[in-house]
Amino acid sequence: MNKSLALLAALALATTTAFAQTAPPAAPTAPPMARRGPHKMKSPEQMAARRSQKMAQQLGLSPDQQSRLQAALLAERQGMTAATGPAPADRKALHQAMQANHAQYEAQVQAILTPAQRTQYTALQEQKRAEHKAKRQQRTGLAPNN
Repeated sequence: MNKSLALLAALALATTTAFAQTAPPAAPTAPPMARRGPHKMKSPEQMAARRSQKMAQQLGLSPDQQSRLQAALLAERQGMTAATGPAPADRKALHQAMQANHAQYEAQVQAILTPAQRTQYTALQEQKRAEHKAKRQQRTGLAPNN
């Protein structure tokens, strides 16, 4: 009986010391968006170039339209970055600034596109909104109710 108690006490002591030896995981030092796997945050210029190339393929833009669209995309991204700043204090003012920035971008896009391209652009936006809504509902577990 004493041997089994001594053996049990030794086992408990060995187990607790083994767990005490492990170090806690290191706290992440990179910003949250920069930590997502092999993907790194892209600069506003890279994002604007990538998005303008994609839209050029989808809408059949001319090289002139694509360069003008890229400039509009870059201005929008820089405006969003400037609006958020280090830490926005007033969320309502931030929301209004972002809406105004986006409205300015949309006006520029509408001026760049031909009427046929505008129709196609609007259809693509609606499709994207519907996909986003479906994903959001799936993520929250709600059934689509439209």
